[in-house]
Amino acid sequence: MRRFVNPRRNPYFREAQIDHFVARDARGRTVGRISASVDPAHVERFGRHGYFGWFESVDDPEVADALLDAAETWVRERDMVRLTGPHSYCSTQEFGLLTNGFDSRPAAFQSHNPPYYLDLLSAAGFTPDFRTDTFSYFADRDADQLARLVRRGAAVVGQQGLRVRSLEPARWEREIDLIHDLLSASFATNHDMVPMSRAVLGFQTDEIRPFLDPRLVRFVELDGEPVGFSMLMADANEVLAATHGRAGPGFLLRYPWLKRRVGAALVLLIGVRPEVAGRGIGRVLAGEIARVGLGEVPPYRAVHTTWVHEHNWQSRAYMGLTDASPARSYAIYGKALTP
Repeated sequence: MRRFVNPRRNPYFREAQIDHFVARDARGRTVGRISASVDPAHVERFGRHGYFGWFESVDDPEVADALLDAAETWVRERDMVRLTGPHSYCSTQEFGLLTNGFDSRPAAFQSHNPPYYLDLLSAAGFTPDFRTDTFSYFADRDADQLARLVRRGAAVVGQQGLRVRSLEPARWEREIDLIHDLLSASFATNHDMVPMSRAVLGFQTDEIRPFLDPRLVRFVELDGEPVGFSMLMADANEVLAATHGRAGPGFLLRYPWLKRRVGAALVLLIGVRPEVAGRGIGRVLAGEIARVGLGEVPPYRAVHTTWVHEHNWQSRAYMGLTDASPARSYAIYGKALTP
């Protein structure tokens, strides 16, 4: 986290305006925090909306109001008319307030908050803008459904003459260039999201590289040209859970052993070039992800998704094929700002 909030390390600070606020009580104890950000590319495309993020607060409306007021004032001073969040710092990074699944352990990049956060935001005048869900699949529980996705994907590969390959670590920078190209094309018209720059993508992938198993990053090629990709990573939260909140010397000694035994993978990104829509590339990628969940890429025997937007009908159609229910649900909250 330190690198993400460090303006000298995180290149996103060169693309957006960002500030941070901390709340302290009368005894000087930290009781809350919040960030405020304005992304010019997002404003140009979607309107004068600012973000709040990294939101943490004790169960005290006075503290939460003070933090949110600080963020509101900051974005209003930059001519914004609406504040939405939580986004830490934007819609291509960790976002959303947990609304369902409080008793479940989050996978990597799935935020977690106490239920009272919903009341704090509502009391401050924020209302839900949209919902996202995450899904989980396990080899022992969902084998039949996952196998169905694998068969559908394999059929498309045969019919279309496609080639599927893994990321080549020796060509890391070129492979990230390719992911950026595919990501930018596929996210060009996404709801409430602007494609990330190559610098930001490089920073974020470098941060998680220890958990980016090359076998979990798959490219689909048509006539020798890449047309789609999926990026999964080993679920780092399985390793963090072993710290029990304290990463002492004993944990550091066990870290390599724990990392090799992560049993679940997390779906980070999926992208398909819009010009090949209707060719079944999405089915192929869904099948490749299902292979991981089935245990065909040891040691992984489970797959978690990140956020699936309520309007993302393509991804939700695949979820429908598996009869899956959301494992965790999130919401983005918004508030119109008075002049």
